[in-house]
Amino acid sequence: MDNEYKNYKADRVLKLLFRALKGESLSVAALADESNVSTRSITRDINDLKAFLADYRDILGNAELKYSASDHCYTLEMDNLFSNKELFAITKVLIGSRAFSHEELLTAYFQKAKCSTVLFVCREI
Repeated sequence: MDNEYKNYKADRVLKLLFRALKGESLSVAALADESNVSTRSITRDINDLKAFLADYRDILGNAELKYSASDHCYTLEMDNLFSNKELFAITKVLIGSRAFSHEELLTAYFQKAKCSTVLFVCREI
């Protein structure tokens, strides 16, 4: 295997991971069309990603790619990476640092928020 192929494969797998993290459903057929590779190549990529997630399960919040037979696609399922207390602390630091505008903070938290603590903090901003 040459370096160019290894880099291309690594790029594909990283793109799969980022798309899964964004909440996208991953269809093997659609991904194969987009990448101009076979469905078998995408299946191998997904299996590599699944193995990585399994190896680092404790660090990645029990992240796992699960297949839905009804939708014919994979989705990423994971525990929350932060507790409510940790999210509150991170929010306080971000507010204090003024690293983001009011709108950027609200957008980020409303997209990701699944708990009332984060919503309460956003209202205080």
